[in-house]
Amino acid sequence: MTAPAVRSSGYARDALLAAASRMAPLGVQLASAPFLLSHLSPGGFAAWTLTMTTINLFLSADLGVVGIMQRYHGIAIGRGDSALGGRVTATVLTVLGALLVVLAVAGPWISDAILHVVDIPAEAADDAGLLFRHAGALAALQLTALALSSYLAAHSRFLAVAAASIIARAVLAGGIVVAVVSGTGLRGLLLAAYADAVVAVLVTAFLCRKHLVREVRGLARAAELSELWAYSWRNQASAFGFIAQRELDVLMAGILLPTAAWVSVSAVAPLAAAASLAPAVLLTPLFTRLSVRAGESLPAAAAEAEVAERAWRSLLLPFGALVVVILPFAAAAWLGPTVDDVVPLTALLSAGFVLSLAGLVRAMAARAVGSPGLETRAYAVLVTVKVVVGTALVLLFGVYGLAAATIVAGASFLISITRATRNRQIMGRTPPPPARLTAGTALLALACGSAAAAVHHIVDGRLVQLALLVVIALAGALGAFLLYRSSEQPREA
Repeated sequence: MTAPAVRSSGYARDALLAAASRMAPLGVQLASAPFLLSHLSPGGFAAWTLTMTTINLFLSADLGVVGIMQRYHGIAIGRGDSALGGRVTATVLTVLGALLVVLAVAGPWISDAILHVVDIPAEAADDAGLLFRHAGALAALQLTALALSSYLAAHSRFLAVAAASIIARAVLAGGIVVAVVSGTGLRGLLLAAYADAVVAVLVTAFLCRKHLVREVRGLARAAELSELWAYSWRNQASAFGFIAQRELDVLMAGILLPTAAWVSVSAVAPLAAAASLAPAVLLTPLFTRLSVRAGESLPAAAAEAEVAERAWRSLLLPFGALVVVILPFAAAAWLGPTVDDVVPLTALLSAGFVLSLAGLVRAMAARAVGSPGLETRAYAVLVTVKVVVGTALVLLFGVYGLAAATIVAGASFLISITRATRNRQIMGRTPPPPARLTAGTALLALACGSAAAAVHHIVDGRLVQLALLVVIALAGALGAFLLYRSSEQPREA
């Protein structure tokens, strides 16, 4: 085992490729939105957006199969047992095949349920119903592609994962253009979505062809099925906890706050969550490494995780500081003057989200060694604290109390997962970041925050403000990288 492996250029390459594969769908969605808005009716655009949201919800409720593929293929690699990997793949694909049939048959009921809840204009109702009928089948196909991509990720083939995602999303983007130009509207977009899903399955199956032909034979054994199920539902619960972390602020604001404050939180919270939690995708290759180490021995996995956490927290300190001092002003420029309290709300929410990121390596280590319930319980603590403390602080301080509760909830997650992994002896105590890094980060945050505030108060024009804030963020990122490297040199020496 090579201890500094998690800081190697190979890991950085894998992390960036994993980020590219995850960001490709979001990139197509964001890039196509203005195009579709100008060519579809409001009802048609709303139907398309809701279909994509429905598919994403189905992808989140994946029964844990994607996590199973990456974790247990990593275990199989660590043990040198390719037959185990073949049984895992056969079992997962069988479950997904059954899910595809169920969702395809249930399509009309899914469509009727959505149409009863959502008010779609009459001129778009028929085509919208057609989209909704196929949302479940599209999600099952995408899950199949994700499961095969997880096999590739378990074997550290992140270039293949990124290539498959980008190829399929390019097909989707081309299909969207053809649908709009040809005037086929939502029906054309449905064909584009199917082309995207089918191409994703075909490309990932081609990349996994040797495994599928040579190693996939029988299904998992009874004892293995029991272990897979116990792991999968806890892993699924953790996924829901991560989603709840992002969505609770908007939901609680809708229940507890007046309309104006709810609009502010609804505008600010998704942006703060997306920017603050974005680094989580960089840990995807780490899960592969920890799973392989766990297949070799649990002490090896613990040692790898402890090295990773030291590097992760040293990187997270300057990242979090820069997000908290720059993102609030960028959000104000992006959202415009019609949204109230953007700067303080974004700062408070971002601080809470970044704080929870500090516990992700421990959560990943718990999953890799077969104890995902520790992460599930930590997210249960986060949600409980957010609801209880958030409700109390809203009554005392209004919208600011709700945002401040995100910091308390993030701290509760970090404390819970830290104590749980130490008590289970999965990971030991992690030393704090070097003093040089902490002091340098404080000075860097002061300089970048002062510059961002000056731009916000002095410069006119939202686009000019955004451009200057991007320059400040890039300069801050370069300073953070130099700080990190200088603080790590004595330790590496």
